[in-house]
Amino acid sequence: MTTRKTHTNQCEAIYTLPQSGFIRRYRLADALGVNVGTIDRWVKTKAMPQPVKLGEKTTAFDAVEINRWLAERRGEVA
Repeated sequence: MTTRKTHTNQCEAIYTLPQSGFIRRYRLADALGVNVGTIDRWVKTKAMPQPVKLGEKTTAFDAVEINRWLAERRGEVA
């Protein structure tokens, strides 16, 4: 994670998506610039890859699937 100065002179966190492993939904929401509720809605409507259950109370998204989904949305993958 890196930080940068914004036009209001405040630091904001910039989360870079990993290329492998897992991404928690709040990190994914931050990286995409959306609310966690939006992520939940996209999951419910199957508009994005589904999260994986890692433990009793832990779910996360597969980073490879998320990066592929983002590339498809940008038109980089056929």
